[in-house]
Amino acid sequence: MHVLYGKHVAKKVERNKLPKEVWIDFKDAFDSFARNRNFRLFDIKKLTNKGPHVYYRLRIRGYRALFHMDDEHVYVEDIGPRGGIYKP
Repeated sequence: MHVLYGKHVAKKVERNKLPKEVWIDFKDAFDSFARNRNFRLFDIKKLTNKGPHVYYRLRIRGYRALFHMDDEHVYVEDIGPRGGIYKP
């Protein structure tokens, strides 16, 4: 299983809007999750939505990552602070 990061994540990392230690923690967590797909090892919660994908959130410190997945990939849509990540 592979982890793919969206353009919002790439921009935040490139422009240093996401602290480096937080980025490393999320990258390590997603790499580990992609290897074993065990939800119990991480603070992951299924979100309620009515879109085409089933979204999940991964919580690390005061930051959240929104992602969805299929059989081959984990698609990380966005990573941000707790207060603003859920707003469109």
